[in-house]
Amino acid sequence: MVTEAQTPQAAAEDAQSKAIVDIKDKASLKRWAEALGVTTEGLEGAILQVGPRVDKIKDYLAAGMAADQEGG
Repeated sequence: MVTEAQTPQAAAEDAQSKAIVDIKDKASLKRWAEALGVTTEGLEGAILQVGPRVDKIKDYLAAGMAADQEGG
């Protein structure tokens, strides 16, 4: 869970963050999506692929963005 000191924005910037995104909380999901620079649908898709840990989500998103740039 995110501590009070670690907002979604701070966790998104922390490469080692083990924060968890609560997919059931739509307001939280929106804040995390904004912090990670993706749509809520994109975030939900990432969570379905790698789980709710922010560090895993960021790795997944970064790999996907690199693949998009190579293909286009």
